Amino acid sequence: MRVALDAMGGDHAPAATVAGALLAADAGLDVVLVGRPDALTAELRRAGADGRLAIVAADEVVGMHEDAVAVLRSKRTSSIRVAAELVASGQAQAMVSAGSTGATLAAALLALGRLRGVRRPVLAVVLPTPAGDVVLADAGGSPDPQPETLVTYGRMATAYARARGRLTPSVGLLNVGSEAGKGNVLVKRAFTLLDGSDGFVGNVEPTAVLAARVDVVITDGFTGNVFLKTLEAMAGGSGDTAGAAVLLGVAGEVLVAHGAADAPAVAAALQTAASVAGAGLSRLVQQHLDGGGDP
Repeated sequence: MRVALDAMGGDHAPAATVAGALLAADAGLDVVLVGRPDALTAELRRAGADGRLAIVAADEVVGMHEDAVAVLRSKRTSSIRVAAELVASGQAQAMVSAGSTGATLAAALLALGRLRGVRRPVLAVVLPTPAGDVVLADAGGSPDPQPETLVTYGRMATAYARARGRLTPSVGLLNVGSEAGKGNVLVKRAFTLLDGSDGFVGNVEPTAVLAARVDVVITDGFTGNVFLKTLEAMAGGSGDTAGAAVLLGVAGEVLVAHGAADAPAVAAALQTAASVAGAGLSRLVQQHLDGGGDP
């Protein structure tokens, strides 16, 4: 099971990405570094691991603040795009990037395409709480989805929760109150569409999420990202609160690590990537979508 790592992506790349890849390799993972060979070779040499990891050349880097779609079309040998193409060609079974979320999404769509029935892919993260894990979707991919899109988010996140061992996941809609009729236009319409579907328990407040009273919580990308960043702030600013996000809805296994990920966080993201690839997560999500599974 080979994982392609965008070794040029992230605030601390390539030092943190190479160090994280070496940690993952120590744990038995097959990791290929994607990026500028001179920079990556220098990092491996500095770590006393010259030649230990395979390198796939990618001479261009997508900056955090560049227009994702435009730059990917012009920078055809960017590390993010080359990593996605390795997954598309079967040379790797998953990819990880701590670079631009928008660029990672765009690269995945260009190289892999969407699953059937998916209008917008969703970023799903696992929130570890004292009471258990909760899958949050969307963690920051689409700030302004349609209500119907939230329903698809719920179905994809349910498939992810099932892949993690929850046979009958409960699903909640993040809201300012638990009563029906609460929330803005988006949430009210999504509630109507979800109401009565298997697993859907209704609106849930943040306190219910942190108490793991549901297995899956769905929301728009703006609200989800603010919620996630609030948890990070409460944890002292750590970017490791929820680990890497899985991009659900594309035809392959793609993970987005925190931009500030250090070596252990990169290694953990690689481990998660290998795990979802081993489970065939994108295939399971497609089966759930095709089968009309609720919610």
